[in-house]
Amino acid sequence: MIKRTLAVAIFSIVLLGAGCTSSAQESISSRVLLDKTGQTILSENFSYPVTSEPQVSSSIVTLPPGSQTGLHLHEAPMYAYILQGTLEVTYLVEGVEETKIYQEGEAIMEGLDTPHNGRNTTKSPVKVLVVNLGSPDLENTVKLE
Repeated sequence: MIKRTLAVAIFSIVLLGAGCTSSAQESISSRVLLDKTGQTILSENFSYPVTSEPQVSSSIVTLPPGSQTGLHLHEAPMYAYILQGTLEVTYLVEGVEETKIYQEGEAIMEGLDTPHNGRNTTKSPVKVLVVNLGSPDLENTVKLE
């Protein structure tokens, strides 16, 4: 009887341990979104602000169908990840309009000091995670309209 109880206990522990290990390994995953880029989406080199007071801020921007951000620019590096929908952004690069389309699941480093306007031309909301890497001396977003 003791041998049988001991065997059942060991078998149960092995099954329980295997289940925990398998579950933990399956739940952890990683997908690279943006890998060590040193350039913005417009192929501009960027650097972090030189400051003794760095500031990181983040937000989720939601654009309803048919809406737009208005013409603006960013003085500090900005990372963006499209959480939902499709975003159309028109940049004014050296006097010439350049339009890019960003899809759900895309990550970018936004253009620096380049006027641009984001538009949702679809019938569904667009949600964008925005992370600004700034300082007290730089504006994350400067409205131009």
